[in-house]
Amino acid sequence: MIPLIVAAGTLNPAKLRPVQQVFQQLWPGAQVQGVAVPSGVAEQPIGAEETMLGAVQRARAALKAVPGASYGAGLEGGVRFDDTGSEQGGGCWLFGVVAVTDGTRLEVGRSAELRLPPEVERRLRAGEELGPIMDELSGQQNIKQQAGTVGLLTGGLLTRSDVWQMALTLTLAPFLNAELYSG
Repeated sequence: MIPLIVAAGTLNPAKLRPVQQVFQQLWPGAQVQGVAVPSGVAEQPIGAEETMLGAVQRARAALKAVPGASYGAGLEGGVRFDDTGSEQGGGCWLFGVVAVTDGTRLEVGRSAELRLPPEVERRLRAGEELGPIMDELSGQQNIKQQAGTVGLLTGGLLTRSDVWQMALTLTLAPFLNAELYSG
């Protein structure tokens, strides 16, 4: 039997790990191949629309880049700014968007959000990227390929991979229940 091949539009271990975990849990023996593909969006996507576009473009490009792949998965982290004021829940929020395609169908899902500290928000608004900001503030190197901002700010209770795993699982629901989602 030929194993299911999944093309993941990333080489980042913190993103590849959840793709492997989810697909291998659903389809034992599934092979996940990471591939470097462009997102087509800014290095630090701002807002839901740009972040979603990056995830979709990564999923489609990954599927095309890996011969024999049944699915392409794109994972894109983004931030959104909320200017309503802190009393109303304003600030800067970190989230992720997952896109999965089989070449015909495309499904998109989103992670939970984490409010970022005011200093991080200020620097993001000034045009910096989250990864280097968090490396500097934490004293760690390449945090985005490890536990991530989520791991740092939650004291390790959740990691970046945990958040991606949940978002990917939710995104796959329509593929797993196609009869319920048709029509």
